[in-house]
Amino acid sequence: MIKTRRSGRLIAAAAAMSLVIAACGGDDDTASDEPAAAEAPADEPADAPAEEPADEPAAEEPAEEPSSAEAAGTGVDGGTLIWAHEQEPPDLHLDDPENNLSITSWIRSALIEGFYGISGGNDYYPELLDGEAVPTTNDDGSVTIAYTLRSGAMWSDGTPLTAADAKFTFDAVMAKDSAGEYIYLAGDRSSLEQITAVEVVSDTEITMTWAGFYAGWKGVMSEIYPAHIFSDDPATAAAELNEALREWSHNGATLPSSGPMLYDSWERGVQFNMVRNDMYHGSNSPDSVNKGVAYVDGVQINFVTDTDAQINALLAGEAQIVMTQPQLAFEQLSSSDDFTVKSSAGPVFEHWGLNLNAKHVNRPEVREALALAMDKSEVMAGLYTPLFGESLPAEGLGNVFWLSNQGPYENHAGDAGYGAGDIDSAKAALESAGYVMGSDGIYEHPEDGRLTLRVGTTGGNRLREIQQELLQAKFAEAGIEIVIDNVEGAAYFGIPFSEDHLACAMSGGTEGNCDTWEITQFAWVGGPWPGSMGAILRSGGGNNTYGFMNDEFDALIDTCDGTVDDDERAACYNTMDKYATTLEMDPENGLFMMPITQKPSFYGYTSDLVSAGVAPDAQGAGPLTNVVDFQFAG
Repeated sequence: MIKTRRSGRLIAAAAAMSLVIAACGGDDDTASDEPAAAEAPADEPADAPAEEPADEPAAEEPAEEPSSAEAAGTGVDGGTLIWAHEQEPPDLHLDDPENNLSITSWIRSALIEGFYGISGGNDYYPELLDGEAVPTTNDDGSVTIAYTLRSGAMWSDGTPLTAADAKFTFDAVMAKDSAGEYIYLAGDRSSLEQITAVEVVSDTEITMTWAGFYAGWKGVMSEIYPAHIFSDDPATAAAELNEALREWSHNGATLPSSGPMLYDSWERGVQFNMVRNDMYHGSNSPDSVNKGVAYVDGVQINFVTDTDAQINALLAGEAQIVMTQPQLAFEQLSSSDDFTVKSSAGPVFEHWGLNLNAKHVNRPEVREALALAMDKSEVMAGLYTPLFGESLPAEGLGNVFWLSNQGPYENHAGDAGYGAGDIDSAKAALESAGYVMGSDGIYEHPEDGRLTLRVGTTGGNRLREIQQELLQAKFAEAGIEIVIDNVEGAAYFGIPFSEDHLACAMSGGTEGNCDTWEITQFAWVGGPWPGSMGAILRSGGGNNTYGFMNDEFDALIDTCDGTVDDDERAACYNTMDKYATTLEMDPENGLFMMPITQKPSFYGYTSDLVSAGVAPDAQGAGPLTNVVDFQFAG
């Protein structure tokens, strides 16, 4: 299966980049994901964009809320919830750039909470706060945000959770050694580095001041750590955190939890166990029905690397839930009367990316021909609708900043006529650039020759491979020859994110090797804040594999991120999207991303449960975000 790295849930999960590259392996493949790129991508690229604001316009609710959640409380208390999953984290230090697997984030969402959480609608909600924080713009242009913690918030050991814990967390993450280097392991601190002052006002009140408005502020402090068990010295505490978070223990004792579960035990290679936190102060999630402690006694995660074994465990009642990357084999579960699929559209989107420095692809007419010939509805009907029903738009996705279940979403690609399989218009675009149809039905250019383009992805995943094959056939109708050139598992990312290629992309084609690929297929993982995609696409950025460079776009990144008004900022991000998905804003270098669809994780549960929690598919959330709602049938 797949191991998806989602770096940076870090205290500053909404740093300059929060998207993740998520690598997809085959049904039996357990190769690890692409290491988080510089400050963010997952098999979907990871840390950074995300992904995730002075309040972004509220995202729409998922197309379908789990109806069983409405029945919460009608079953029996007790029992152990068993989750069959293919990934096992190396440790639980999620902020360490060497360990940012999605499973680590998903486990920690049940153990530790922060200022804001992420809902099933891909929106922020106050998690440890008693309401929305209040930003104030100061006379000097700085912005102070006042946070008020929930009254009665408690650590699992009975110690009150206070503003001092938040201040401790900030100080430890930002502590430096004598050489001026940060001690706490983190992939990115760009958001925290903009904070000029943190002041504890009372046990429940704290203020943080930024040098200027920062649109990703709700993603900051996504986890708060317990000050009372660590050193008072920030530098010492930072070193202690690095060690404690790996095995979730400090000085021989389990770390206290602020979430609904407590760490219990970990049998490497077999299972991970958590037990109920009976001191839990209750969930603030708008998705949760149960506002008290969890119904179940605990959660057991069985590490099952084989897809068929996962399916068999669920069908045999040996596990009750699954949440993982989609595979065609899961159609067997989808059709079972004893299994309910409750995946919802999250911040993960599949796309074909184009190398602007590659032969043929460097012509806007070729890129437009590809976009016109692509038939997203055929891909949706054949691959995604059987797994996810009507939770995804049948016409596919047409925006890479806002996704289809977010309020500001606009289908820019669709409005431009892209993604509908318009073969005649695709041919016309090619012929306008001097291409001539060859005797075998493939176009040729008088200078660059036969129109043959390679597409690569993480091989071994049949859903991904069939997606390529469907599009390959459609492009052939338009006279474009597509050669599939995959590499197994996460090793594929050594091509589009290789040092040699990135040198080409960051130099505008004057350095490195610009001929390693023409088309790449992978997914980006983000979150509520779309500004992280802008950070990825900035000229010369370390994750900008496409080679896009535009000074106006770079300036727009800062304008959008610094826009205080929610509606104006949302519109600004939509303008940014047009650079990536159309030729409207940059007729020469635009249109280098062809979004196909949002790609939810495959989430569902068996009839052993009378109710199940909404499982936000986002960086910093996951299947255990609303673990309080899982309840066994009587």
